[in-house]
Amino acid sequence: MATIQFTEIPTLKTVKPAKTVFLNNTGQDLVLKFVTAPDLTLPAYTISNRISAAIDCICLGEINYYSTHSQNYAIPDGSTAVLTMADQTLAMVISP
Repeated sequence: MATIQFTEIPTLKTVKPAKTVFLNNTGQDLVLKFVTAPDLTLPAYTISNRISAAIDCICLGEINYYSTHSQNYAIPDGSTAVLTMADQTLAMVISP
């Protein structure tokens, strides 16, 4: 299991899912903003289809959140990613 933290500080680091299912457990609708694909709105407490496009940032309310990982991160094929919000930090918990 891996966890990626996201903050408001812009970075050039992306998160690249590979047939990944996302669960929005933040309590609010969010938007996955992709590098080369159209944005995807994921309503609160819903599950996405499998996603394989690189994520530039995640918009929650009026704020864009960026990966704090030290490098671009590739999510293993077929994983599940749960998005949660706590103390102004957006977290993505990835499980195989």
